[in-house]
Amino acid sequence: MAESPAPPQDGRRWWVLAGACGGLMVLMLDSTVVNLALPALRQDLDASSTQLQWIPNAYLLVIAALVVTAGRIGDIVGRRRAFLGGLLLFGGGSALGGFAQSADAVIAARAVMGAGAAFILPLSLTLVTDSFPGGDRGRAMGIWAAVSSLALAIGPIAGGSLAEIDWRLIFWINLPPVVFGFLVTRWAAPETRDETSERSIDWPGFALLTVGLAAVTIGFAQAEAWGWTSTATLGTVAAGLLTLVAFWHVEHRVRNPIVEFDLFRNKPYFGASAAAFALVGAYWVVMFFEPQYLQDVLGYSPALAGVLILPITLPMVFVSPIADTFVRVLGIRVLMGTGMILGVIGLFVMGRIDGDTSYGVLFAGYLIFGVALGFVYAPMQTAAMAAMPAAKAGIASGVLAMNRILSGALALAITASVFHTALRSRIQEDVTAADLSKSDAHEVEGLANGTASAQAELASQPPRVAEQISSVVDDAFAHALSTTLWIPIALAFVGTILTWVYVRSPDDDPPPPKLPEHDHHKGRFHL
Repeated sequence: MAESPAPPQDGRRWWVLAGACGGLMVLMLDSTVVNLALPALRQDLDASSTQLQWIPNAYLLVIAALVVTAGRIGDIVGRRRAFLGGLLLFGGGSALGGFAQSADAVIAARAVMGAGAAFILPLSLTLVTDSFPGGDRGRAMGIWAAVSSLALAIGPIAGGSLAEIDWRLIFWINLPPVVFGFLVTRWAAPETRDETSERSIDWPGFALLTVGLAAVTIGFAQAEAWGWTSTATLGTVAAGLLTLVAFWHVEHRVRNPIVEFDLFRNKPYFGASAAAFALVGAYWVVMFFEPQYLQDVLGYSPALAGVLILPITLPMVFVSPIADTFVRVLGIRVLMGTGMILGVIGLFVMGRIDGDTSYGVLFAGYLIFGVALGFVYAPMQTAAMAAMPAAKAGIASGVLAMNRILSGALALAITASVFHTALRSRIQEDVTAADLSKSDAHEVEGLANGTASAQAELASQPPRVAEQISSVVDDAFAHALSTTLWIPIALAFVGTILTWVYVRSPDDDPPPPKLPEHDHHKGRFHL
């Protein structure tokens, strides 16, 4: 495999690691920071519930559509160049978000950030492995992974604290590490590319994948507003599915497909992909709704909500370094299968809530779910590659990354619509039971959607009426969230079964033939 030029000299390669970690850090922080600021952003920009949902979803959808193609672009035009372009896009999107004066502008900014993240995500690790061909590679990758875990863990605290000052800071905070990563990488990293790779990209497949995913996601995301059985909803989802069928046909006929569907015939890979899709999808649902529940219903400040949600993200910092020990003692299938069972339990506990649930219940659910993430996420790549030929490692890693991110986009679209359907139904029941006036009922619906005008009206109500209205809103939100969580519970349950059936340790099969591979394919994508 011809790659050029030679790795950087010893001093500069550690600067390459620093630059790559700068790019990685903003991605990991962003995956939790933004969700903690959503209630503050909604109030300031008077964002609708649908707009609020699209702030994380636009980001995930663009990454899912682009991440595999972005890695291939890096192989062709140069990995450093593509990584730097990703940083520019991510930084530019962050600036747009910081200046945004409307929710739609924030959504557009998030889409630009997603395009940048699609390049940073695979190429950050590639730059590190290209720069450390010798004995220091393990140490460098350990540092890279540690930065990833640490940023993911502190993200809720950072997001909550920044949102308490000004939600726009969640975007501006990205610029220093982006600028640092750009300048250091441009100075220290040599340009590398795959000189033997065909200089072709599956643009028809990329177009079909993008249109298909967008249509399906939009259809589900708008289902509550359009009506679940409306022509618009069913037509949009059907059009998206037909486009994805066309994508499937195209991928079987091109030389360098975005997705090699035959990969899923590999049983360990299919099992690990199912676990990833189920648990990561559930993670994005939890991280979208729980900060809103903590702040809007239980009344915690953004900063305190960030601290209280740490049991979800912090266990990964402690579980990941010892995951190899667990794998040696228990085996990959037992470890991941146990993690998936814990995920189901954690989600179930989180769903046992009402309008004034104590944090003790939530803490138990958060912690169990956080441990589940550590048990499943750390050995996921090893499990996926258990019987994968080395020549397929690159595209298999890329598809696994796309699968994880896609699960978040689809899970958010479906659960948000289910949530708002359940919310509206519960509000009607509670309003009738409380015998509220028509104007008060309208205010309840406005508060449930987070409108600024409804907040102002509530402040002008007599204390008894205001308390009654707030109680109805809190009960409706808790009921809708409890109902909605049955979707990730079901998803995780199916993922649990598939994990136990298909995942197995590498030692359970004869090793695949050792074929040439890129070293950067041995690492893990994160997010």
